[in-house]
Amino acid sequence: MAPSNCLNSWSQEELPAEPIAAHDCRVADPLELLGKTQLFEGLAASDLESLRPAIRTRTFERGSYLFREGDPGSHLHIVVHGQVKIGRVGQGGGQVVFAIAGPGEVFGELSLFDEEGERTADAVALEPTECLVIAKAPLLQFLTARPQVLIRIIAGLTAYIKQKDATIGDVTFLDIPGRVARTLVHLADTKGRATSDGINIELTLNQQTLAAMVGATRENVNRALRTFSDLGYIRLDRGSITVINRDQLRRRGSPDV
Repeated sequence: MAPSNCLNSWSQEELPAEPIAAHDCRVADPLELLGKTQLFEGLAASDLESLRPAIRTRTFERGSYLFREGDPGSHLHIVVHGQVKIGRVGQGGGQVVFAIAGPGEVFGELSLFDEEGERTADAVALEPTECLVIAKAPLLQFLTARPQVLIRIIAGLTAYIKQKDATIGDVTFLDIPGRVARTLVHLADTKGRATSDGINIELTLNQQTLAAMVGATRENVNRALRTFSDLGYIRLDRGSITVINRDQLRRRGSPDV
């Protein structure tokens, strides 16, 4: 398939504008699911038992809002499966994407340490998604008794803030192709799966979402992707991107280029 056709098919799907209701789900033991996540790794089911009354397992359809900016931050979310986009929409309709959370990853933790606890961004399901939702007060009580888990949350917050700072710097020091290159390298490193011919970025990622991650228009992102595809740095398949030459992308995403 020609690169231009791949680009066209890759960019067609967009998220619904309106939220779709979420549903409670009690298919699996929530403590078993919780124990498989990176945050609670190493804790026995007996250690997690005190959290059981505070945990709900919820499913969200593609395009539904898990929460909106300004909502009370009353729960921590952990993705069991699916993907969640964290971002904001401006008054003019433009959007910025701060992060995409996948299986085993945590989001909404910032409100745990904020007395007012309002959400500072929207969370939208990019595909059918299942999350563990843990109430704030019992979770804080649990964390104060288990500092190793608290440190993991703080480390995750630190990485999130560093990435946001890097994104702001990218807008200042990099042109649009450089920002696209840097973002693709970051996604390959954090969300990628090694294959025989490269690193497949395992995300539900269309051009609109990628554009919101780098602070550019979809048309400019399209041109950058076509260039990188023609150069052999990436391969564009229907609904996915494979990084073929990470080193060249990394160099293109350097401020010194």
